[in-house]
Amino acid sequence: MRTIWRRVADERGTVLVLALFIMAFLMVAGAVLLKVSGAETDIAYNTVWGEGSFYAAEAGLNIAVDLIGPTSHGTITVPVTPIGGNYSYQGNAQFVGTTPQPFYSIAQGTTYNEAGYVFLTHLLNGIGNSTGPRTALRRVQAQSLYGPVAQ
Repeated sequence: MRTIWRRVADERGTVLVLALFIMAFLMVAGAVLLKVSGAETDIAYNTVWGEGSFYAAEAGLNIAVDLIGPTSHGTITVPVTPIGGNYSYQGNAQFVGTTPQPFYSIAQGTTYNEAGYVFLTHLLNGIGNSTGPRTALRRVQAQSLYGPVAQ
């Protein structure tokens, strides 16, 4: 019976087992931290490409606004246009209708136009796209009033 208790009381190798458990725990913790840092990098890259696509869509919207004039009573189309890097934009402005403003004065001290003025209403769409290592697509919509246009 005494020999059994000597074997149980013998603690040689306990530190080795404890060291192996600690090393396994540190290895798992390191793997988790690597995975988390990789995910943060992906989030940062996606944010950069998404914002670039948004600004490209805004550029398409601004080009469509620049093409609106007093005779814009149809659909204005901005073709797909590549810009720096891997970004491109496109857009359109669709004529919706007119908003009349009777007796609207263009400037202070001018006489009234008895026929009135109208404001042209357009629905604007801008689309930005990126086709680099990451792909992102952003759409921007706006409504504009152009005028006053004399009747």
